[in-house]
Amino acid sequence: MTVPDIYVPERQEQAALPPKTLVRAHELWLDRLLLPLDGSNESEQTLPYAALLSRRLGGEINLFHCLQPMHPVRVGKAGHIPYPDAQHDRGSHLATSYLQEVKARLKPHGLNARWNVATGSASHLISYRAATGKFGLTLLSARTKPRVVSGIQTNVTGELWKLTAGPLFLINRSHTKLNGERAPYPDTIFVPLNDPGAFEAAMPIATVLATALGSRLVILINNRSAKDPDESNAIEVISPERTAVKSLAEELKGQGCNTEIEDIAGGAIGIARRQLQDRGSWVVAGSHMRTGLNKLLRGSRGDNFLRQCRGPLIIVPTASVARSREKRILKKVASAESAGSVV
Repeated sequence: MTVPDIYVPERQEQAALPPKTLVRAHELWLDRLLLPLDGSNESEQTLPYAALLSRRLGGEINLFHCLQPMHPVRVGKAGHIPYPDAQHDRGSHLATSYLQEVKARLKPHGLNARWNVATGSASHLISYRAATGKFGLTLLSARTKPRVVSGIQTNVTGELWKLTAGPLFLINRSHTKLNGERAPYPDTIFVPLNDPGAFEAAMPIATVLATALGSRLVILINNRSAKDPDESNAIEVISPERTAVKSLAEELKGQGCNTEIEDIAGGAIGIARRQLQDRGSWVVAGSHMRTGLNKLLRGSRGDNFLRQCRGPLIIVPTASVARSREKRILKKVASAESAGSVV
């Protein structure tokens, strides 16, 4: 386990945040960030972004490492209390040293960090901690699998997609490699208007982030008749969605958030190409987080964004999905606590 130098994206001149922005960020728990790390270079891709958000929002980063649970053979008979063996003790010690080193690297940047090590299923522990600890964002270096394989074999990213009740800040490790390089500052934040529920879930977070970071907030309206953005003769297309969000954009401008509206064609691929045009830009998208057969039959825009986007992507569960999953998580945690076990 090695810890790279952490380069925090920054601008030379930035005004202090309005008090209302800090209050709103706290209401959305965006000043509390959960950062799972497994010690790999890939997982550390999220460190610069966590540092940036924590610095601007005056928040706290929780560094989290999951140890693999002991093999069932070691547990023994029913009622037997399994004590960690030497290998588990060594893993816990190494993980603690690693997270302490990450914390030490963050300290010179004026960032406050805590750390935790737990044993169990990584996806379950991350989703449980995010919900019970009231973390506004879980930052994760994601690994995607081919759609045919993902339905049979899942990984941490795939499992979290099924379990999480909160927003995920994702970087597709197949597209992004930042170790040793400075992460670009997000001058633009894109919000796709894919459907009303998803858009409504994404906008509060996108608005706070755009205001806090001084970024342009661009609402992307999918319009099949829009010209390709790479073409010089691209024209503006008037659409019902554009008319509906125009008043919202004007309202946000009045609140100090630089908001624009663009028509775009090509779905997730078109949005990914648009993100490439603004180096370092982020995409904030709401999602119904479909899984299993529902995902196979109806598809998932959020999953498409993750596969296509070459930059940071924030996936926000819709309100109904977030409520049902949080309720299920809290019920399981309460059940585990009453049984005397640790989740």
